[in-house]
Amino acid sequence: MNLKLLSNLFKYFGRFSLVGVFTTVSYFILTNLFIYFELASPIVSSTISYGFLTVVSYLGHANFTFNVLQKNTEQVKKFFLISISGILTSNLIILLSTNYLLLSPFLAVLIVTGSIPLINFFLLKYWVFGTE
Repeated sequence: MNLKLLSNLFKYFGRFSLVGVFTTVSYFILTNLFIYFELASPIVSSTISYGFLTVVSYLGHANFTFNVLQKNTEQVKKFFLISISGILTSNLIILLSTNYLLLSPFLAVLIVTGSIPLINFFLLKYWVFGTE
């Protein structure tokens, strides 16, 4: 891997991290607030938070992280496909963690919070926005 490619990867990852930290912290707070105030089950809480923050995430990554000048429907479709996969994966992690491993829902949300963003970076960079 050459130095320029590595430098660009870090640049994108830095921007991705800023958007990601904002949306991830927001996800963690919103989901736990729903759970804490017993407004919804952990799965429903996660889904509501994740869905709302998907729009915020798309705008942040398209406009700031990858600085996409021309957005198109193909990017939007791919982004939302990743988001739907993320919701399903998040819910599966929460379901397995709370029902089978008997972990606290708060710990299950923490597991989701740490794993989904890393996977999403590479999918967004190379598949959705195709940046080099």
